[in-house]
Amino acid sequence: LILFQKGQTTTPPPFEIFLCFGEEWPDQKPKEKKLITVQVVPVAARLLLEMFSGELSWSADSIPLHISHPDLKDKMVEQFKELHKLWQNQQRLPPPPPPP
Repeated sequence: LILFQKGQTTTPPPFEIFLCFGEEWPDQKPKEKKLITVQVVPVAARLLLEMFSGELSWSADSIPLHISHPDLKDKMVEQFKELHKLWQNQQRLPPPPPPP
């Protein structure tokens, strides 16, 4: 993610996780032909990738996480929201003047 953010690679890092149930995988069959395939998208990873690529299409305040008891995941989401706000503020600041 850091290399992508710095422009040192043009390919964003993958963040989706694919799980296959009831069959061997990987094998010759594409995942679309499997009986049961689950795609897991970690919200934090997607948020960071979209934030650094400039493609953030949704508000960080709209993350649909509803956990009955506050725990570490809640704190992580709040930290990512704060990171996003800091990043947005940094994008609005004019570049610093060159040193004399």
